Amino acid sequence: MNDTTARRFSDPGICLNILKGTTYSSDESLGTNKLSLLVSRAIPNQRLVRAFGIDNGFTTFDPEKRAEFLSEARERLAEVTGYGWKEIASTAEDVAEKYVEKISPGRGEGHLECMVQIISLKVIFENFFGFNALRLGDGSMLDVARGINEQWIASKLGDHSNKLGISKIQSVFQRLQIHTEDPQSTPLNILLPVYETLWRVVLHCLIEVLFRPSSDLEWREILKALLRKPDKQQFEQRGAGVDSVSVQFLVYEALRLYPPTRRIYGQMHMSTIPEPELIAADIETCHRLPEIWGDDSHQYHPGRWNSVNRHMRKAFMPFGGPPYQCPASVSFGPMMIGVLVAALASELSPTVWRLSYGEKRSVSRVLDDEMELDPGRSKKTSWFLLRESRDMGSHQSHSDE
Repeated sequence: MNDTTARRFSDPGICLNILKGTTYSSDESLGTNKLSLLVSRAIPNQRLVRAFGIDNGFTTFDPEKRAEFLSEARERLAEVTGYGWKEIASTAEDVAEKYVEKISPGRGEGHLECMVQIISLKVIFENFFGFNALRLGDGSMLDVARGINEQWIASKLGDHSNKLGISKIQSVFQRLQIHTEDPQSTPLNILLPVYETLWRVVLHCLIEVLFRPSSDLEWREILKALLRKPDKQQFEQRGAGVDSVSVQFLVYEALRLYPPTRRIYGQMHMSTIPEPELIAADIETCHRLPEIWGDDSHQYHPGRWNSVNRHMRKAFMPFGGPPYQCPASVSFGPMMIGVLVAALASELSPTVWRLSYGEKRSVSRVLDDEMELDPGRSKKTSWFLLRESRDMGSHQSHSDE
């Protein structure tokens, strides 16, 4: 089954019905979906079972296993936040600082996507699996990131014989003495959804907040305030101006433009149609409909959340929708995105770094206000950080654990 064959729908009401597993049309003559929601959602996700050897709440056909997965996921999230956001923010700051220190002063450039991937994974490995983030090698984390991406792309293309990506992941896990043999207990059951929820949104939020020519200095100030006091109150605290925003608004706007899952798939077999069909709720397009979000719907404008209306609330579904909404959607996911963006922003002052985009630095272009960011997984171009100042302090080598 190839995702490109899916029929896509972006109307908010229809998207919500697809997420409920009931129908993809307002035409009642189609009847109802003969498959349960669990089965509808699990069928297109079987590619992830073949690709990664996982068995979790997104892939199982067993209601009891799904309930167990959700219960464990909620317990894990509660346990992680129980450590305190202060500790999580401190870890993120330390990891970001160490990474920037290692960028060669002679070459003066860094690969932004790799930086965000590595730091996201280190924070996840420490807080979900008990590793010391500062002792995890950058090379190992990058192998995991690349392995996930390569394996994910192969699975979407239906290339189930491609095991290069999973081999990279397993090689790192073996060095870290992590066991992945049992599909029900492999850490990938948790790592995949958490990592995929976080890193790409963090990347795009960071670019929008720091490097757009039109970015607001106040945005950087409220991110600094979140690092000093990383809690829900500060996350939701707006600045002092009339049209000021909060870190929550910065994150929500990134989630709107760059949802973690651009399209959510379901297999539906309507009672009046002979064959089942692969259907997609096109969340990305839904989040950019001008009739709902305005003429600037393709632009990053956090101030829109000061006057959000019921149509916007209905159309905003970055973590899916009921009854299978992501457990991280209420507070953990947005807060973790905000903390990671704040930690990275603290090390990447636009007065020291500028951003360019291309296949390589020599043919790159500089980000402007009109350029749309490409959220695609298989793009061949990258974001490069270019140093404007050489005053970076100490530099040190770093080896894998």
